Amino acid sequence: MESGDTMELRDIEIFLTLAEELHFGRSAERLHVSPARVSQAIKKQERAIGAQLFERTSRQVRLTPVG
Repeated sequence: MESGDTMELRDIEIFLTLAEELHFGRSAERLHVSPARVSQAIKKQERAIGAQLFERTSRQVRLTPVG
């Protein structure tokens, strides 16, 4: 990772909360942020890692093997 791509502690907290909840809305509520912020943080992490961390469908969210 380049220095500009470092993961912030908050982003790690967002990942861990989403991994527990497997739901963007509930994760956002727990973290007191918007669901868009959760989504943005996960996309940022996936870009930095170069792999998808979560499988998302309209009905569910699941961790991938990488996640």
